[in-house]
Amino acid sequence: MTSSPLLFRYSNDQVAASDEAKAFSWEAPVPVNAFWDSFKHFAARSFPDNFSDPERNQLPINPNSADDQETKLRPLLQLLQAKLAQEEAATSPPQLLHELDYKRWYGLWQGIYVVQNELDLPEAEKTVRMLVDKRLDKTNDIVPPHMLSDHLVKIGKHKEAEETARLVCAWMDAHPRLGRDSPQAIRLRGIIARAVWLQGASRRVEAEALVGEIRGVVEGMGEGRFAVYQGRRGG
Repeated sequence: MTSSPLLFRYSNDQVAASDEAKAFSWEAPVPVNAFWDSFKHFAARSFPDNFSDPERNQLPINPNSADDQETKLRPLLQLLQAKLAQEEAATSPPQLLHELDYKRWYGLWQGIYVVQNELDLPEAEKTVRMLVDKRLDKTNDIVPPHMLSDHLVKIGKHKEAEETARLVCAWMDAHPRLGRDSPQAIRLRGIIARAVWLQGASRRVEAEALVGEIRGVVEGMGEGRFAVYQGRRGG
């Protein structure tokens, strides 16, 4: 009996051979199974990349798990925190991972933040603000402020969320590899629209105009380089 091939999904929700999605550098495959299928792509992808292939094979994750989301998330947070502690202890002198291997440090802390955010833990805000503050390139590393703006909407800090998201969106619009019709810029506009709407009745017309702008951009995606993301269901 031959085993079924391992399938993966991408951020546009395409499964298996999404060659169009794989062409973009920001994409990462997430296994299609009962454990990971309950996670949004962004949340799922932030975990496996922090472990080597041999380590992933040893992780206590049941791919057929039908547990509720919190039951799945709690062990993931513990695994990431343990991995971070291990990596920090291995530096010489200890606790210098940020200085010696920023990419590794960032990947682990981003994974921790994502799980904290999914669990609605209050420390998530502190973690994502730290990721913003400790960026090595505060001009071009816009992923942490993107995450921060989304989190600020979630916790009710709508004005700061709008201000943060607008700065990131302007950077994306001007970037030659992204632009207004990139999935990242469209998502940022969604964050801005929510933040504006939630600031009260006086800004509802502005928020509705932003939603209309987003619809127009999405409708035009079919003729552009990001057509594979048109109609995506979520991140």
